[in-house]
Amino acid sequence: MNQLFDVNAAARQLAVSPWTIGAYIRQGKLRPVRIGRLVRLDEEELSRFVASSKNGERRSGDER
Repeated sequence: MNQLFDVNAAARQLAVSPWTIGAYIRQGKLRPVRIGRLVRLDEEELSRFVASSKNGERRSGDER
């Protein structure tokens, strides 16, 4: 099983604010794992997000 990060830890990993992580989740740029009321982000999901950002890929729902 991969490591799961809470929003604050994911924000530290990506060097952004927790508010930004929340916005990425609402925009569909990050797919969270929800366990009851807890929101966690999988290590592989963060890696995928970083890789897609480096490649300039956009997911559906991105407005550009």
